[in-house]
Amino acid sequence: MSKNKKLSLSGGDTTEKFIYKPKDLIWAKMKGFTPWPGMIVEPPLDLLTQQRRANTKCVFFFGSRNFAWIEENNIKPFEGPWKEELAKVSKPAAFRHAMNDIDKYFEDPTEVDEQINESCGGANHATEADFDKIRDGLDSDENATELLDTSAGDGNNGVVPHVVGSPHESDALDANNADSSVSPNAGAASSTTTPASAKPQVKRTPKAKSSAAVSVTKSSGKAAGTKSAQKRRISSHQAVSGSAGSSAKRGKRAASGDAAAPGLHLDGASSSSPTGKRRIETDLLASLSKRAPNAIALLDRPVVTRPETQAIDMNSRSNTLADREIVPSDQTFGFLGLGMMGSTIVKDLIYTGHKVVVWNRTIDKCQPFVEAGADVKDTPMDVVEAADVIFCCVSDPKGAKDLVFGNCGVLQLKDLRNKAYVEMSTIDPETSLDIGEGIKQCNGRYLEAQIHGSRQEAADGMLIILAGGDRSVFEECHSCFKTIAKNTFFLGNIGNACKVNLILQTILGVSLVGLAEALALADRFSISLNDIIDIFDLTSMKSPLLLAKGKEMAKGDFNPQQPLSHMQRDLRLVLNMAENLDQSMPVTSITNEVFKHTKRLGYSEHDSSAVFVRSRF
Repeated sequence: MSKNKKLSLSGGDTTEKFIYKPKDLIWAKMKGFTPWPGMIVEPPLDLLTQQRRANTKCVFFFGSRNFAWIEENNIKPFEGPWKEELAKVSKPAAFRHAMNDIDKYFEDPTEVDEQINESCGGANHATEADFDKIRDGLDSDENATELLDTSAGDGNNGVVPHVVGSPHESDALDANNADSSVSPNAGAASSTTTPASAKPQVKRTPKAKSSAAVSVTKSSGKAAGTKSAQKRRISSHQAVSGSAGSSAKRGKRAASGDAAAPGLHLDGASSSSPTGKRRIETDLLASLSKRAPNAIALLDRPVVTRPETQAIDMNSRSNTLADREIVPSDQTFGFLGLGMMGSTIVKDLIYTGHKVVVWNRTIDKCQPFVEAGADVKDTPMDVVEAADVIFCCVSDPKGAKDLVFGNCGVLQLKDLRNKAYVEMSTIDPETSLDIGEGIKQCNGRYLEAQIHGSRQEAADGMLIILAGGDRSVFEECHSCFKTIAKNTFFLGNIGNACKVNLILQTILGVSLVGLAEALALADRFSISLNDIIDIFDLTSMKSPLLLAKGKEMAKGDFNPQQPLSHMQRDLRLVLNMAENLDQSMPVTSITNEVFKHTKRLGYSEHDSSAVFVRSRF
């Protein structure tokens, strides 16, 4: 461990502050308890869900072999001038057992390391089949959770600290620590129930409710009268306040980590009986701890099977596209970006006889198009030199700007006279204005052509084109737009097409989340999702898109037609656009959070219908 000298520890003394790392042996001091030998470790999954203060470390305690969050100012290295004083054998038997345990660790650390690795290992990544099991487990444990809250409510203000340890460790409480809710001497999940008659022979500080109760008794013994009644009311109020204040303090200690000691004994003392202690049952706590890793894996699951990348089929032809009479333009069209949408568009342009020059960051994706007759260039600037009209279709606004303003980008060719640039990426109006201004400064012409539709609609030539900017470029691209779209709209100035496209995406995103939540509710009722979709098809609410997405949700088939990450990107752009206008969009904001959470679950590259996974749980 490294040292930063002349830094202040707790108590205001100028001394050394140690920076602790995993596997460092230490002394850990909890409030009200004797310093205890321990080790800095990575926190177990159960402990990650516990509230804690800043500047805390996860400590593994020897002897009781459990874990807790401890503030750094209550930690000291195991070796030091203080070791002799802290390791005195005139301590409880549990402390001596802890010292023997750490001595064994020095001789052979294998056993302890295995236990720590088992408790603090990697997350348990749930599979798709585990979702129903986890959900059913949560439902079946509702009664157990209510019992747990009732047991710990009086003593801990409803806060139950998560502690991981050996359920077989059941050392007695130290006399000096008997009044605390947690002690390093006790086992992590002890279930020993203390009889009411077996009172520990220790000194206790009278609680506020005890003195108040005495006042109530004295007041009730006086003659009945107005003053006596008032005293009784005041005393009763003090008793309730004292009890609530004591419970709140204990709950605050449990939430902050001070009470999350190596062993767990929660006092659920009744306000009417000072000896009415209740302890949490071992099997109840074990069941909650046992399902916690799965619950965490459900909400924090970075490992999800990625959808297979579908190779472009250059030989397939859409019947709709084959029926159209398209006369290709004599101009050369450049295309930057061969992603899911771009590759489909380029394939259709080549099929209808257009001369195409392509570029892509991953050069391997260009090979099928070379075989189909397209030319490939090394940089975007090379494509601009070879083409008359340049299309760009990339994943986000940053990528779009990089292709224009970046190294070897479009504007590296200083004179764009007789060149036209068409931005087909989904971008915000500000980005479109910036790109348009840059193109115009180099004597070029600019058109934003936002594409609305899915990958399948692109393959069928059924997209909708929303254009804005230079009208002459719009006319020159007529044969291309007729190839890939069923309708085209020219909306005027630069930025208008971006705004309309993002507004349409807002409607789509909100509708998908509504559909997903409705089907998730039907699933909880065990109603057939296919029946819901069939009935929905007969109503006036039906739409081809929602029907298709609903069938994908019912089958669990999230093969990407429009990636979920793209939908979340569009919602983010919408919210940024609304923020500039101080326009409130609470439903869109919540929808965006749902998509963000679904991305966090690992479904970023799946279809946007995968939001159903998030809605189910």
